[in-house]
This record gives sequence, C-alpha cells and structure tokens, in this order.
Amino acid sequence: MSKTCKVYKGEFVPMGDPSTWDRYEGAKAITNWTLRRTTKGRPKSTRYLNEMDSRNMRGPRRCTICGREGYSRSRCPQRAGPSSVGGD
Repeated sequence: MSKTCKVYKGEFVPMGDPSTWDRYEGAKAITNWTLRRTTKGRPKSTRYLNEMDSRNMRGPRRCTICGREGYSRSRCPQRAGPSSVGGD
C-alpha cells in the first residue's frame, strides 16, 4: 500500500482553462496496408529494384524477326502485314 501512496504523492498540475487547450481533431487512424481489400487490375510489384533492372544495363531492344537493334518484332519493317489472301 505504501508504494501506491508513493505514486500519488507527487504534485498534479491542473489542466488550466479549456480555451487554451489544443483543438481536438479526432482520432488519427494508422492503417495497415496489408489488410486492405485487393483492387482490380494488375497487382503492383513489391520487389525492390536494383542496378540490373535498368534498361541501359540490359542492352538495347532487339527484334526477334530480323535481329536488328532499336525496335521489337511489333515494329519490324519485315513483319508480314495483313494478308490479301482470298481476294481477287
């Protein structure tokens, strides 16, 4: 019991005039992002990127059809366009 009395032996400072108190803005919610609902669409990558992920480190883009640098197969000038098979 003496320890309990020792706790309250110190002096309590009164709160003062309520008009001088800081304004209460409400409780601040600190959300846990892992508990959020999943959103539609492709998920965001959580992997940390390093030097190997840079485009300059991997080299320039190379076409798989003709083997030239600077574009991919979708922009290749040698790619076959829409065929006219079945026409006159």
